[in-house]
Amino acid sequence: MVILKKSLLVAILVIFSMATSPIGAHFDPPGQPAVQVNVYFIGMSLSEDMDDGANGYADIIGTYKVTHSGHGTKDGKIDMFYYDWDTLKGKNGYIKKRLLYSHKECSPIKPITVEVGMEEHNTIFSNTQLGSGSITVTKPGIYEIKLDKGKALIEVKVTPAVLYSEKCSYFYDQPPSYASSLVSSSGGYIYDWQLANMIHMWIANRTGYANMVFIFNQCFGGGMIDDLKEKLKGTGDAAFLSASKHDEPAWGLGDDYNPDAFPEVKGKGFEKPEGFYPKEVGEELAKTGKDAPTIKELARRAEMEDIKGPYGLWKKDIERPQYTSVGRGDSIKIGKKADGSDVKSRHAILFAGDADSKRHWNNLDRAYKALKKHGFTDTDIIVLAGNGKTMPDGTNVPGYVDGPGTKKALYEAIVNVSKKMNKNEQLVFWVSDHGNRERIELSILKDIIDPVRQPVPPKRTARRPEQVSWDLDEEFLKVVKLDPDNQPYVSILVEATPEVVEYGEKMFRNIVLYMNGQMLELTMVEPIIAYDGEPDLDAFELVYYMDEELLGEENLIEVEWAGDPEMFIEYTILGLMISTGGINELEAEPVEAVEEQTLFELLKEYVPVYNENADNLPGFIKRIAGNERIDLEISLENGSVLNVGIVTEGGYITEFSKGRISEPTMRAWTDEEVARRIISSEDPMSTATNALKMGEIRYSGVGFGRTLRVFVFKVVIKVYRVVEVIGDLFG
Repeated sequence: MVILKKSLLVAILVIFSMATSPIGAHFDPPGQPAVQVNVYFIGMSLSEDMDDGANGYADIIGTYKVTHSGHGTKDGKIDMFYYDWDTLKGKNGYIKKRLLYSHKECSPIKPITVEVGMEEHNTIFSNTQLGSGSITVTKPGIYEIKLDKGKALIEVKVTPAVLYSEKCSYFYDQPPSYASSLVSSSGGYIYDWQLANMIHMWIANRTGYANMVFIFNQCFGGGMIDDLKEKLKGTGDAAFLSASKHDEPAWGLGDDYNPDAFPEVKGKGFEKPEGFYPKEVGEELAKTGKDAPTIKELARRAEMEDIKGPYGLWKKDIERPQYTSVGRGDSIKIGKKADGSDVKSRHAILFAGDADSKRHWNNLDRAYKALKKHGFTDTDIIVLAGNGKTMPDGTNVPGYVDGPGTKKALYEAIVNVSKKMNKNEQLVFWVSDHGNRERIELSILKDIIDPVRQPVPPKRTARRPEQVSWDLDEEFLKVVKLDPDNQPYVSILVEATPEVVEYGEKMFRNIVLYMNGQMLELTMVEPIIAYDGEPDLDAFELVYYMDEELLGEENLIEVEWAGDPEMFIEYTILGLMISTGGINELEAEPVEAVEEQTLFELLKEYVPVYNENADNLPGFIKRIAGNERIDLEISLENGSVLNVGIVTEGGYITEFSKGRISEPTMRAWTDEEVARRIISSEDPMSTATNALKMGEIRYSGVGFGRTLRVFVFKVVIKVYRVVEVIGDLFG
């Protein structure tokens, strides 16, 4: 890049001292995020001299056809441009971009096939065919299309189209072989299917509701939605939001965040550690009256403002907020039915199970205060967080916290709220802090009828027939390593038969699991309620912690009775899970966004490089450019003008300043597109010289003497071109 910029500066100094119609776009959802896709023709190279002798150049014209899979086709002509063989000699010659095709769609972009047919135009004889060719691309970049006598250059450019976010954001359904869960402060986990069964059983199927809103801010939050959506379909109006997809972590700011050290992040409203998505959701949630958004509008705005989202400041390791709904969920507002009328009353459950970071409490506080603005009373809001008593720094929890963020407390809260619900009531269910992702299979129905060690093979989700090992995808294994504090585990669901219930803990201590040959010890036993949609005890979850190093893409899980064989009790395994363990929102290290260098900065940065190489310039250039005051004017793409003053003495640049220079001896004009085309060229000097010949860089002297010298030099260039033409005609 240094060479390119140095050459550009040399070319511009030498040159200065020498003295289309819009194309309509269309749009087809769905996808995420929304992007603007433009296809340009940017130039070509020739493999031989195709000048017909008329003007010293190859006069090239062509046709094109762009086929965008699933969207449409656009064809047309490529107007004449010129290729100077004497300057380029087979190298790529860049021209002003010609827009061939424009389209707004949802990423990832669908395949785009570009076909071109090029020919050298002759005024007397028939045109000479340069050949035709095509290329299919699926990502942005500059591409070459091979022709018989050269190569055509196209560019596919993809940029975010924020205004189309609403049309592109959509819900990614979680595969049936995986589940997500909430982490509690008691160590138990609330799986997506459990929560869905509880909400359906106690509210949707019993009391009814006006509408419900579910907001998941934790890692893998999108995975909590699919089961809820399926259970609530056809029962009423509901909307679902999450900070990230089912297989993605969420992001936030660490406890040591200092807003004054990162003014750009502070400028986005982050005065203290918070999660990125819950902060944006909270701001939208706090809007009342005529400014109050629908839940769909809230989700869209939060997605667009999320600085870790697809349209945010930081493009690496982004989170992809999710939104979907059932019934008329898109029209829900806080305190309102979908038809716009008021609900009779409102209820909320705010849950931050293992809230061990400052951002979790700040997230919670923002959500609580937003609901209070809508008229929620403390009686309307159940807040469960951490241990219910103290925050991580040892201070007391806020007075609005009603209890600990345990699994038992959450289930009790759902039951208690259900007693107040009816078809005129609204429920807001909000979650923050850690989340799990599980490889899951329910309804295994593996009957253990003897005490010998035996595998627990997958059934529905096995990759191959008769597969015994449990498979994990690469992304799952990557996620396990993201959080140094998570604790992966394997668990089995043991059916709560009368005999199992009777012996309970004494029996469970004798059930041993093996992961890839290593014995695991039983860590925790959790009762499973609402496994089958009824409010009774269905099973016990036996949880076995393990080391991350044990996990691989293929995992053999075996079960054995470790007690006295004669005391063996038959039992049935209903399901098995391999979990990442609680993954905390990842802490993003705030980084100041580096603005793209301006054209002036690019040039000024390499003035020393130019001066270091000034002695290598030809003598006649030193004489022409040796002692000048050059007033350079560059028309920028935003409609403004960049003025640059250049002073040379003895061939060296002694002054390079922004703005007009006083008492100039020479003036020059060009535009930003030409300057940047030279920067990106494979041969900046040749491209700059070609731009000069094509009149894309203009120049003149100031005063009679300088004007005469520049005039003489222009005549020399024209004579040189005439000699080139004569050489082409007569060999």
